[in-house]
Amino acid sequence: MARPVAESQFCNRPFSVFLLPPQEVILLKSRIKPTPLLYALAFLIPALLLLVVYARLGLAPWGDNTILMSDMSSQYVEFFCALKHRDVFFSWSKALGTSYIGVFSYYVSSPLSLLTLLVPNEYMPMGLMFLTVLKVGLAGLTCCIFLRSYLRHSALFLPMLSTCYALCSYTAAYSLCIMWLDGLIWLPVILLGLERILAGQRPWLFFGSLVVCFVSTWYISYMIGIFCCVWLVYREWCEVPAWKDLLRHIRSFLLSALAALGVTAWMWVPSLLAIFSGKLGDATMDYSSLTNFPLWQLPSRLFSGQSAGLTNFAPPYLFCGTVILMLALIFFFSPAISGRNKLAAGAVLMVLVLSLWLSPLDKVWHLFKMPNWFPYRYSFVFSFFLVVLAGQVLAALPKSFTTWRLAPVVTLVLFCLTAWELGYNTQTTMLDIREVFHCQSYADYVSYYQDNEALVEQAQEADTDFYRMGATYDRGDNSPLSFGYAGITHYSSIYNKQVNTFLKQLGFAQGWMWSVYYGSTPVTDSLLGIRYVLSDQEFPGYEEAGHSGSLALWKNPDALPLAYVAQGQVSTILPRGYTPFETQTYLLNQLTGSTQEVFSPIDLEVQEGEGQIILRIHGTGNPVYAYLDQNGFTALSVDGEHRCSLTPYEEQRIHYLGTPAEGETLEVTIACNTTLSNLDWEALVQQLDQDALRDALALLDNTQVDTVNNSRVSLQATTDTPSTLVTTIPAEDGWTAYVDGKKVDTGVCWDTFLTVELTPGTHQVTFRYTSPGLTLGLGLGGITVVAFVGWLVWKRKKA
Repeated sequence: MARPVAESQFCNRPFSVFLLPPQEVILLKSRIKPTPLLYALAFLIPALLLLVVYARLGLAPWGDNTILMSDMSSQYVEFFCALKHRDVFFSWSKALGTSYIGVFSYYVSSPLSLLTLLVPNEYMPMGLMFLTVLKVGLAGLTCCIFLRSYLRHSALFLPMLSTCYALCSYTAAYSLCIMWLDGLIWLPVILLGLERILAGQRPWLFFGSLVVCFVSTWYISYMIGIFCCVWLVYREWCEVPAWKDLLRHIRSFLLSALAALGVTAWMWVPSLLAIFSGKLGDATMDYSSLTNFPLWQLPSRLFSGQSAGLTNFAPPYLFCGTVILMLALIFFFSPAISGRNKLAAGAVLMVLVLSLWLSPLDKVWHLFKMPNWFPYRYSFVFSFFLVVLAGQVLAALPKSFTTWRLAPVVTLVLFCLTAWELGYNTQTTMLDIREVFHCQSYADYVSYYQDNEALVEQAQEADTDFYRMGATYDRGDNSPLSFGYAGITHYSSIYNKQVNTFLKQLGFAQGWMWSVYYGSTPVTDSLLGIRYVLSDQEFPGYEEAGHSGSLALWKNPDALPLAYVAQGQVSTILPRGYTPFETQTYLLNQLTGSTQEVFSPIDLEVQEGEGQIILRIHGTGNPVYAYLDQNGFTALSVDGEHRCSLTPYEEQRIHYLGTPAEGETLEVTIACNTTLSNLDWEALVQQLDQDALRDALALLDNTQVDTVNNSRVSLQATTDTPSTLVTTIPAEDGWTAYVDGKKVDTGVCWDTFLTVELTPGTHQVTFRYTSPGLTLGLGLGGITVVAFVGWLVWKRKKA
């Protein structure tokens, strides 16, 4: 289908021309530049520019600042620390023990993440900074490789173009979401593979790069897949191939994409099931508005220094260099570019602009769900396409310009100005974000990590069986994952809604995707098997087992095992409308078959004044707790000492007030910004009978747990009557139960935990976990491999 080169060297020429070895005049000099030099510059320039920006921002090791801001601080750094604990499909460190494949594949499955295994966790902020620099450099490198092949040039303007792509505004703002940067790396490689398909070559590069991209960041891969479809239409529109060739291109494109999906199904199928059970299963934003922003605001986003923010209502980040914008405009007026190419490119830009502007199209790009902050997560493809258009203009410059004596000087000056502008924009954007979210001090992070790690290691050395831990001194919301202990606290897009609801009803702090340990009592600690607590506060009835810095390690002597035989009837649902104290008593009484009230009202006086409520509590020697979850509460003080603010969600929970002795009075002051009346303080403030609690818990210490790992739980249980074995394993899909080697049905108690019915006698009970969707994913992968082998055999026989 070859035809003579027409007025444009980028439209009316064979696809195969894009892949020929370059033998063209360069912009700076008349000789061909060695490819290794081009690639080295394409990697080093954006990487070094970003390093300079980080140094100017005072990031460690050049200062005490870090990249730990927003979700990078509260989520991602902890997930990278967790890589050392080798959790993939399941983790006991995530919200009592839940599916982990969604977290693993969404945040840290990139092969580049393995480099962080070389970084001690206390130095992880620096490790992630250098990993970000590496990814930005690789994005510049892969863009240069694509442009060199696509433009059929080895000119020194290629590193300038690739730097504009690697350091576009999207990178500056969304580098906090480090896992998405893999999409910028693989987009050019995937399109290079697609270009080879269009040139009539084999699809191995397209297939292989899709596979790696799916594994690295399946979420952004979906968006890249949409852009690949747009690119395919664009290129076919430019070339107008014969119908036979067009069908062959589409067939290779689809089969390669399906094969890549098939061999990676073991990851993305379980991941999709996990994430749709979390954030993607909830409505996050109303799409009643047809447009996301006034269209007239969009052009300003193409210039540097545009602050925007990261909220759902922020406009997109589109800047990728003034030189790119100017060259993209010249593209539509250049006589060297064919009219068909201009029309096709204009159509692509129109599709991308409409996708950003119209909320229904925007929703399609985001897997049909509005993102929670960090909007327009695909906007880097807009910058990439502008860079491609700019490259076509430069490659089409007449030979007279490329041999002009001042061309090297002009190009060098332009390159330096562009580099300065990109660095300035990156620094400005990061400063704007830091002004809103602030950043974690590097010294504080190291001190926090070392203090906590010392106590966690002490607990793990003292007790080697399975137990959970809690912490009231968290730096982020994923400390169990970071330090590798089984726990409650967790925050990610892949959360268990029922576990969060259950914890909220027990009086823990909980807000949408977050669940944290704050708000515990000895009742919840014991029932959930929390044996150790890291805290800078007092825990009544617990034994101090260690100390590090300002933290103490408290041991709960009454913590129960992972499962226990109930002495009474347990319900499948958890009643609503109870206070957390009533809910805890309800659970304990169902488990023990008694009506013992471990929580009870305490004698107190209530004085309501202007902007505050004073409670005078007359001590009995029992610990006193208060549930403070009312809107309008702003601060808590005990005996004149400020305890905490009550406005953050972390503090809307049960609070331990103290253990006043008989004859002592505890004065509690609750500041409020509105008038609150008719509050039942006798129900909201309760004392705990520790002796009654220990007696009740003694009835439940009736199992022997043998094995607990990420795929299997094995225990022995003895009962004299038909009974229910209650576990504190969240009842997610994927668990299968066996009693004495025979598969049995599992049940659910309180809408949350797995149960098994037992007959009288001593039984060996085993629970096995297989990630939901893993079997299907492996099956799809097997079918793909078998089909591929069959195709190879058929091709050989045909040959």
